[in-house]
Amino acid sequence: DTFMFEGHDTTSAAISWTLFLLGSHPEYQERVFEELQSIFGDDKETPATMQNLMDMRYLECCIKDALRLFPSVPMMARSIGNYLIPAGTTAIIVTYMLHRNAKSFPKPEQFNPDNFLPENCTGRHPFAYIPFSAGPRNCIGQKIA
Repeated sequence: DTFMFEGHDTTSAAISWTLFLLGSHPEYQERVFEELQSIFGDDKETPATMQNLMDMRYLECCIKDALRLFPSVPMMARSIGNYLIPAGTTAIIVTYMLHRNAKSFPKPEQFNPDNFLPENCTGRHPFAYIPFSAGPRNCIGQKIA
């Protein structure tokens, strides 16, 4: 597995789940449509700019909630700080369950992009949502995907 191939798998899975969830929830799909209309209007020819992408805040919330429900990498093996763990032991973080913690995400089994609106992120632990891992071994392509 390489950086190039891993990026294709995770990105295609994220896009697929996001489209599925938006198609299953017309109320959120409509909000994304309105956001895109406010950015592009009826212009279907002009390519999106970096600023356009940065303005797609609600679409970003939708992608984040899709990754919360269906992380591309559902678990990660790591070591645990200064705790003494016997040699050869693997510590596993199950992001699938971490992202379904009701303390961090009300109604954790439901798709709700509003989970990622700024006012709903305040006070949430920074590692409550880690679809690309975290720390020194996080995904090198997270900003590209």
